[in-house]
Amino acid sequence: MNKFLSVFAILIMLVAASCQKAEMSNPVNADTSSLVKQASIITVNGPLTASVNQEVSFNVSWPYTGNCEKFKSFKTSTLKDTTHIKLFIATNPHEDCTGKEVKRSSVYKFKAANPGTYILKFVGPDNKPGIIDTLRVK
Repeated sequence: MNKFLSVFAILIMLVAASCQKAEMSNPVNADTSSLVKQASIITVNGPLTASVNQEVSFNVSWPYTGNCEKFKSFKTSTLKDTTHIKLFIATNPHEDCTGKEVKRSSVYKFKAANPGTYILKFVGPDNKPGIIDTLRVK
């Protein structure tokens, strides 16, 4: 019985050591060169009407305070006829971000499969109210 317990204890230590090595050998996302954050949206310019299955473009602008901010992505969620749109930017804290304040923009594309009135809510950080645009699809 004593021999069985010592073999069991050694086996447990080997399994624990192999788990620890496996965790250590997995690459950790150490990319600290880019930080992603949600941006405030200051302007939205786009059409008021569209046809069914027509892709329309909205020019979306955010305040920009240096040369390190770049467009990353739009994230959307839709409930019935309302689409919430969030804009995300990536910044590199290791770059020199000095420079004059300018405005940046990117294009958000939207396509409706059915006729109707669609509400596009461009939302700021922490779901702060942003810009609401209405699109009529015929």
